[in-house]
Amino acid sequence: MKRSPWMPLYVDDCLASCADLTAEEFGGYMRLLMYIWSRGPIEADEAVVCRVAGVSPKVWLRISKRFDACKREDGTNGWSQRRLEAERLKRWAKSEERSASGKRGAASRWNGSANGSANSKPMACHNHNQISKSNVVSTSGETRTAPPFEGGGLPRLIIKSGDETDDATERNRAFVRAHRSKP
Repeated sequence: MKRSPWMPLYVDDCLASCADLTAEEFGGYMRLLMYIWSRGPIEADEAVVCRVAGVSPKVWLRISKRFDACKREDGTNGWSQRRLEAERLKRWAKSEERSASGKRGAASRWNGSANGSANSKPMACHNHNQISKSNVVSTSGETRTAPPFEGGGLPRLIIKSGDETDDATERNRAFVRAHRSKP
């Protein structure tokens, strides 16, 4: 199963089930839950568990009853948590369902073939102007010559000291004035 970068956290359930933990125990418990969510069950080695949790062996002993022994993917013994695994299974099932739904939708749009054609018209373009090489074609059908684009394609206004302007600045200002005067 693909790893998920986020983990569901039911705050009320978490607070209710961890009310008896000290701050250090709660921090270690949450670090272990996050580690297990992102990497799978942690190996059953006390030194590794304590290092990941950031707690002493004495603190690990107090929170260890909240974890279940299990087998890891590589066949070694590990630790996990029952609720976390149930949430992981729900997430996996939903992911599989959405994947299958997306595949069905794509197949129906493309008539079931990978190289088929779409069975509907292209989507409307949100851009009201179509820009060709040197002309701006309005949706009303009117064609005007636009100044050549320089730089990133957006009009830029260069203001030099005093009233001095270069040719590109004047073309850009004319372009802006022309488009502002359109109804």
